[in-house]
Amino acid sequence: MSSVFVTTALDREQLILNHLPQVRLLATRLRKRCPHQVELDDLISAGTLGLIRAVDRFQSQRGYQLKTFAEHRIRGAMLDYLRQLDPLPRAVRSFVRRRDETSHAFETRFGRLPNADEMAMSLGIPLDKYRRLECTVRAAETVSLTALRSYSI
Repeated sequence: MSSVFVTTALDREQLILNHLPQVRLLATRLRKRCPHQVELDDLISAGTLGLIRAVDRFQSQRGYQLKTFAEHRIRGAMLDYLRQLDPLPRAVRSFVRRRDETSHAFETRFGRLPNADEMAMSLGIPLDKYRRLECTVRAAETVSLTALRSYSI
């Protein structure tokens, strides 16, 4: 859809409806990179709010299309939603990614999982810091109540 200035509530509603497939597309792409706990419908809901804000703030005289403007708002709203779900700060989340990559590389090379000393050395951090970060990560993990029941039997 080309740049259009929203003049009536009906125009606004139609613009939102016209761009809902864009929300679904972006949510589907983002969902592929998310943990399994993240629901597609939740991403679509967050993205739809971003789309509504984009339609309300769009200024056609700036020379770009609503689709382009909306894409940034939609993606941003979905990422904000995901950040709210994540109990870990970015630095700790970065540690988790590096830890997982290092562990996988170690296992591929040596055929076994590394111990804590080997992980800390591979990551270039002191062992006590590695253990603190591991505790932080474990404390933030969510566990299914169904899984807990099966362990207690």
